[in-house]
Amino acid sequence: MLKNILASRPTLGDWIFSAKTFVAGMLALFIALAFDLDRPVWAMATVYIIANPLTGVLASKAVYRVVGTMIGAVFAVALVPNLVDAPVLLSLAMAGWVGLCLYLSRLDRTPRSYLFMLAGYTAAIIGFPCVTDPGTVFDVAVARVQEISLGIICATVVSHVVFPRHLGPVLAARIDRALQDVRDLAALSFAGDSDDEKLHGDRIKLIADIGEIHGLAVHVGYERSSLNGMTRPLQALQNAMAALLPSLYSLHDRINALAATGPGIPKNVAPLLQSIDGWMQDGDADPFDRNRINQLHSDIAALARQYEVSRNWHDLLVINLCVRLHRLIGFYDDCQLLWAGIREGRVSNTVVDRWRDRGDKPSLHVDYGLALRSGLTATIATLIVCLIWVETGWPNGASAAMMVAVGTSILSFLDDPVPAQKGFITYTLFSVVVTLFYGYAVLPAIDGFPLLAAVFAPYLLLIGLLIPSPKTFIFALPMAVNTVMLLNISTRYSGNFASSIDGAVAMVAGFAVAAVVTAMMRSMTPDHSIRRLLQANWRDLANLARFDRVAPRMTVLRRLLDRQGLILPKLALAPDHRTRLMRAMPEVSIAANLLDLRRVRKGLNGTIATRLDQFLAVMATHFDLRTRDFDRPPDGELLLMLDEILMLATANFGPQGLSCGVGDATGLVASREMQIGAKPVVMDPVFKRRLVVSLVAMRRVLARDSEPDFGRRFQCIAQPLSCANDLAPASLEGRA
Repeated sequence: MLKNILASRPTLGDWIFSAKTFVAGMLALFIALAFDLDRPVWAMATVYIIANPLTGVLASKAVYRVVGTMIGAVFAVALVPNLVDAPVLLSLAMAGWVGLCLYLSRLDRTPRSYLFMLAGYTAAIIGFPCVTDPGTVFDVAVARVQEISLGIICATVVSHVVFPRHLGPVLAARIDRALQDVRDLAALSFAGDSDDEKLHGDRIKLIADIGEIHGLAVHVGYERSSLNGMTRPLQALQNAMAALLPSLYSLHDRINALAATGPGIPKNVAPLLQSIDGWMQDGDADPFDRNRINQLHSDIAALARQYEVSRNWHDLLVINLCVRLHRLIGFYDDCQLLWAGIREGRVSNTVVDRWRDRGDKPSLHVDYGLALRSGLTATIATLIVCLIWVETGWPNGASAAMMVAVGTSILSFLDDPVPAQKGFITYTLFSVVVTLFYGYAVLPAIDGFPLLAAVFAPYLLLIGLLIPSPKTFIFALPMAVNTVMLLNISTRYSGNFASSIDGAVAMVAGFAVAAVVTAMMRSMTPDHSIRRLLQANWRDLANLARFDRVAPRMTVLRRLLDRQGLILPKLALAPDHRTRLMRAMPEVSIAANLLDLRRVRKGLNGTIATRLDQFLAVMATHFDLRTRDFDRPPDGELLLMLDEILMLATANFGPQGLSCGVGDATGLVASREMQIGAKPVVMDPVFKRRLVVSLVAMRRVLARDSEPDFGRRFQCIAQPLSCANDLAPASLEGRA
């Protein structure tokens, strides 16, 4: 804590934010005191709870905090008077409500989650103190809503009027930076075999960019800026940028694969790659000018027409590369069109509909098991404190019950909330020291609101500087809020040392129980968290292989990329597992290839269709088993079966029988194909090319260091569903 505080270097923006927050807090306290509200400190504390340097983020928190507070107040008013004579039942109902609301909050990764969480612990904050006098619950509920709403209004007005820092320009800068990171990654990818660590770092940077853009874009509708009303196009832009990542990964892989073949990279490929890279790097290019883009597509098509679909691995790789280049240009072109349209306020609905999810939530990872455990943790911890309160008759038991509900809720977004909960206990003890100093050494000696604001200014201004930084936020917020709440400032000074100490003990006890129950039920290590995310990937991949229609393409890929964004920060806390756990990037490519194979499967029949169904079944079985055996090696049959299908798909049956690609003896290959039951297949050339492109892409994912032998050393698979785990293609382990 002290190290992070000393390392912080507040900027001018931090000083302005701290001053604005202090002014808003004092304004809320002054109005609350002027109208003699029940607990004026709630208004002031609310200002610090929702404080954020960006006006849009603050506004979204403010809206959902008001709604959540109202829902919690209604629940408390309905529950307490009716169940006050049955304390066990009341405790069960209140604890169950807190747990249910937290469960719903953990399922929603948008600002709406704040609403559910607030509805849960606000009911505890209002309901528990009214148990001894249930007739006052309505008045208390109204007072809390008034005080919290007053704090929100003051914070929002000051944030929007005094040196406002709007979200729009910040988000625009993040998008510009992300597109530059795309161009940097593209330049490295076009270069072929380069520094793996540099590529890995650039991919991580782009994933972080996309996650940051999503985190900001969800708030853009809550303020007036140049991006207001652009939520749908921004969602589409995020998805288009996310699609670039696996596209560039595949492109880099195909370039390296061509370089590793005997003929190497064709001479006419290098100039084409330079032209595409030059177009992407040209920051002055008009995104609405179609001439240059159409010319690039024409050049790629002309290159692809020079190569036939045959049993020549080099030619198949060139064809596959051409398809990847078409996709890359299309994806990046859509990014440019969307961003230019967003800035000019005229976005093409056609482009937006091509990329936008059917609702934002399905494309984000949701861990139902973890949400359930979080809800149960809050329920059980609240019940334990209520039991202690009822059995001992503790006068301040209501405060402990309130704090355990808050303590299990506000830190539930962490993999392991226990260290933060322990820190909260430490910071509360620090707050007690500050409270005693102000309460018994400073406040008795002052008179009037101006002096009150003056004595608070040094402490709250310094604490406010630490709130914007993620490293010091966990310390600064409780130090500000707890101090304000423990002082309990009202229109008349009423120092009560015993009451202050008892309130602090109750607060600490509530968080202590929260920490103990969380450690027993909910806490997990970074390694365990990464395993859960990877297992969720494998379940999705198994479903893609097993079922024809799981979800829209971009929803699936965006969810996998979202999990990458969740995994990467955790790897810093699990360095020993980095090599073993960095599998997310190849799995996005596997998902894209499975979707492509599922799409072409609809037009197949006969032997190829049968073999492809068997291959997909083995893929599904492999990923099913992998969710239970984390270190399970890939099944050796996968590669052999894929080679069978590729042999059948590249066969040319004509009037003379079988015609083979370069380097194959006709009789030898014919005999091999008779072994696997091949029959003459008439296939449309365009459809055949689509099938082979998907097969080549999948084979590159499964085995990056080999190429199909096209029958020379081929052995037929006798039991294609045996999953014997022999001849494991090592690259399926994945290394981005």
